[in-house]
Amino acid sequence: MELFGFGPHLMIDGYNANAEKLADFELVRRVLDELPTEMGMTKVLPPFVYRYDGQGGQSTGVTGVVLIAESHIAIHTFPEKRFVSVDIFSCKEFDLSKALSSVVEKFEIGRYETYLINRGKEFPKDPDLARQIVLGEREYLEARVG
Repeated sequence: MELFGFGPHLMIDGYNANAEKLADFELVRRVLDELPTEMGMTKVLPPFVYRYDGQGGQSTGVTGVVLIAESHIAIHTFPEKRFVSVDIFSCKEFDLSKALSSVVEKFEIGRYETYLINRGKEFPKDPDLARQIVLGEREYLEARVG
């Protein structure tokens, strides 16, 4: 897939993950600390990780974010539901398969869905290309609606 605009935003919804790993504060911190380097990105600050309690204190999860020069990576875990949500947003292209494999392996995800959005389609890296993309999308939409 050819990327254009500001950059890729990979979203991973992980199901049937290892609940113990999802509850592991240190693992979430370590993933956020190591993933930027694995992807060839630059950490701006150390990861910020927070443990939270669900309604009535029954469910504990971990949420964290690391700021990278290229944008950010965020992880939200729900151990009781064996679910993890991961966002990787970058203004620089990166190996999407490698990032996905790393996350799946580290949290022992059984099944996942991914979504990829090219953010900032009109971002002026190449104004002529952005104009062509936008005009093409408008033409497509007008044909579908009309």
